Amino acid sequence: MLLTLRKQSPMLEAGRSRRVWLAGSCLALSAIALGALFHTEVAGAYAVWVSSTAYNHCFLILPVAAYLAWVRRGALAGLKPQPDFRVLILLLPLSLLWLMAAMLSVLEAQQLLVVTMFQVMAFAVLGAGIYRAMLAPFLYLYFLVPSGYFLVPYLQSFTAWFTVMGLQLVHIPVFWDGTIIQIPAGTFIVAEACAGLRFLIASVAFGVFFAALMYRSWVRWLIFVALSIVVPIIANGLRAFGLLVLAEISGSATMIMADHIIYGWGFFTFVTFVLILIGKALADRDDDAHESKRLPAHEGAVPQAWKIALVAILGFSLAAVGPAYAQMLGWRAAAIDLVAAPPPGMDASWQKVSWDVGWKPVIVAPDRESFELFADESARVARYMALYVTAGLHNNLARGQNQLADFERWHIAGGGRARAKVGGKDVTVDATKIERNGRQLLVWDFYVIDGEIIAGRTEAKLTQLRGLFSKQSPIAAFVAVAADNSDPTHPAAAVLARFLEDMPPLGPHLQTLAGSR
Repeated sequence: MLLTLRKQSPMLEAGRSRRVWLAGSCLALSAIALGALFHTEVAGAYAVWVSSTAYNHCFLILPVAAYLAWVRRGALAGLKPQPDFRVLILLLPLSLLWLMAAMLSVLEAQQLLVVTMFQVMAFAVLGAGIYRAMLAPFLYLYFLVPSGYFLVPYLQSFTAWFTVMGLQLVHIPVFWDGTIIQIPAGTFIVAEACAGLRFLIASVAFGVFFAALMYRSWVRWLIFVALSIVVPIIANGLRAFGLLVLAEISGSATMIMADHIIYGWGFFTFVTFVLILIGKALADRDDDAHESKRLPAHEGAVPQAWKIALVAILGFSLAAVGPAYAQMLGWRAAAIDLVAAPPPGMDASWQKVSWDVGWKPVIVAPDRESFELFADESARVARYMALYVTAGLHNNLARGQNQLADFERWHIAGGGRARAKVGGKDVTVDATKIERNGRQLLVWDFYVIDGEIIAGRTEAKLTQLRGLFSKQSPIAAFVAVAADNSDPTHPAAAVLARFLEDMPPLGPHLQTLAGSR
């Protein structure tokens, strides 16, 4: 009997090896199928990697994840796939959450949900043992999602505040207005590129990779990742503070700012080196000790091949529920054509004029847009309106990529909320001051959803989300109006308030467009 068992051992080992390769192949095919099913999310992520320097490092995520898996390969010895049908049930709510995110066009949330669905499928196909052994490389795949852009305004505000506090500490006279900082040497703006997002995201990705290689202790892992978040934020504030001090000392703001990017990357390289030294000091792992340490082998029979394949097929089918339902909803949107939709009228006291305003919002793929310039006896106003069919999958009304202005030319000088009267109703609108070459505009913007005026992108998304479960008008709008904020005799806020009060109600206009098609 003992002899028989010994003869079967190589066969069992070969069977286990074949099942591991089969499970890996099924998972790879599932990843390709998910990529094809959610091609919009994949294409969107790739476009951001290419176009944004803050996310160029994403091209390294897959090779880094593969390396993390390679150094843990020894942990797979003795393990066999244990397909788990039970966890597949998680894919249905994830797919429905994806549907909600897709209907609201929250691309970042869609991408995060797609990666999460892949995680569930990996767990289901490989089983708990193999997934746990490869947990670090699997979770590292979340860095494929270009997320974090929403942090830019907060990073800008913190950098400006940190810089001003430093300048006051060294007794340099300073005037501070939002992201605009004035000192005797000149006027400086904490632009988006100076917010430190690029280095923060790269630092976090590096910190997680470094921690996965160096630490066994979750406490040390969390400490180092926290340092990878806090240190670059503070370092960016120190960089901005140092540049302004140098500008004040040298008396040449132009010379300092011309080379500030070079100074910045040199400084951040030094900061990364310091982080590595700190990380090495906290290390609790010998150089030759890797996650390749073998785990105890699981008892039980090697699973049949059909079970592994069936788990992958069922997983993909459940993940496809959301996209299938979205396609059905898209048929309603396809029947609405806004190409020839006329813009809303205006009170006779406002006449269309020509005006070199130099401003226009940068909006993603509206179904119809209009840009008109008006003037009355004392002031001029620019009105932009973007119409969207919100019943289908490609709803871009409140996308994060929508910008109130071309921020390569304009800079935000301040913001908040304002009260106005639109269509006879008191409403709240977003108010933003934008500046370019010493010229300042005041821009009020809002959304029109199901006839209601909504201020703020988040509020608009929540309103749309509620509309998924009720009958809502399929046409919504984004409206922005701008006036010159440099004329004290005609305050821009008063001009815009008067203009909006003279504008006819927008809800009936949108309902007419929806009903006529």
